[in-house]
Amino acid sequence: MVDKIAQLKQLERIARLKAERQLKSFAAFNAHMTAARNRVGALHTSLEQSYDSAAPLTLPEARVANAQAGRAARELRQADQDLQRMTPRFEVARQQAAREFGRAEVLLSLGRDAERAARKERL
Repeated sequence: MVDKIAQLKQLERIARLKAERQLKSFAAFNAHMTAARNRVGALHTSLEQSYDSAAPLTLPEARVANAQAGRAARELRQADQDLQRMTPRFEVARQQAAREFGRAEVLLSLGRDAERAARKERL
């Protein structure tokens, strides 16, 4: 029984190390996704502001505003496409991190249960 407890503790330590590595990787990916979401939001706001001008524009001002709006729309489309491409990988990374963390927690629980069973046998 003691050997089983030692094995479970060793497996739990290995699982914790894997979970920590996976969580660090996920945290980095999450920061990247947050930056991409913020960029999309900022570009969306910029595009909205370019169309919210209430003042009448001269022809040259209208051309400049139209060019800026077109550039903002292209950048927004590209940023949104980038975000959409990253989302499936982000979900996979999130699931892997949760799975590794869950595995470590289950091994910890099994180890505690084995220790309780060993204590009951001794009594």
